[in-house]
Amino acid sequence: MGLGVISNYAANVAHRNLVASDASATNSLAKLSSGKRVMNARDDAASMAIGARLNAEVGSLKVATTNASQAGALLQVMDGGMSTINDILVRVKQLAVQAGSENLGTTERGYINNEAQSLLGEVTRIANDTEFNGVNVLNDATVTLNFKVGTGATAAEDDLAFTLVNVTTAAAGLNLAAVDLSGADATNANTAIPLIDAAINALQTARASVGVNQNRLEFAAQNLRTVSENSENARSVLIDLDVASEMAAFSSKQVLMQSGIAMLGQANQMPQNLLRLLQ
Repeated sequence: MGLGVISNYAANVAHRNLVASDASATNSLAKLSSGKRVMNARDDAASMAIGARLNAEVGSLKVATTNASQAGALLQVMDGGMSTINDILVRVKQLAVQAGSENLGTTERGYINNEAQSLLGEVTRIANDTEFNGVNVLNDATVTLNFKVGTGATAAEDDLAFTLVNVTTAAAGLNLAAVDLSGADATNANTAIPLIDAAINALQTARASVGVNQNRLEFAAQNLRTVSENSENARSVLIDLDVASEMAAFSSKQVLMQSGIAMLGQANQMPQNLLRLLQ
């Protein structure tokens, strides 16, 4: 190629390569500052689409995990209330056994019955007063609560349904309204003992159902955490930047830029060298 002063082909080539090196270095800086390998669709359209869906899934899984934790808290409130009621029924059983002894008279059984009736009233009060976020959880066995522990809309896969319990003294299975420990003899006390035993058994059945649901929720929450971790890892593989690799590439691009600047300077000096031929 001939030497000329009007067109500097070497400078044009050096400038074009310098612009390309600068664009590459700028792109590397953007990736390093954001921590993402895929910043827009042109970087990797398929990975960006999959990563966006995984990101939405991970966020939803975290909310579902929170839902499971709150459901567990509700069941814990239920179990706590029933635990107290169980302690009360145990005390009432003790009073019934005491009233069944023939060494007591009408007056003493009256005292015992007063305590028993007061405790049975406390059973109903606790059952009616125990609530979670405004929902009474121990006085209505017809209410079913659904907890969203999945990220979809299929009830069988994404919802857990729990039926509440009724542990008031008038509830089916407890039937404590007929308990009366008063009287001149042990007849009423002996009649009350099997009623109290049946109520204790019914309460344990209700507590067992709550325990089953607690265990189910625990496994559901554990699965949600595992799926969330794996989904987050899959999203990271697709979207996140390998910082070490990108830093190595950025260093190489910096060298190219420095070399390009130096060569552009040399190329711009070439027309001036032609002037020596005219001297």
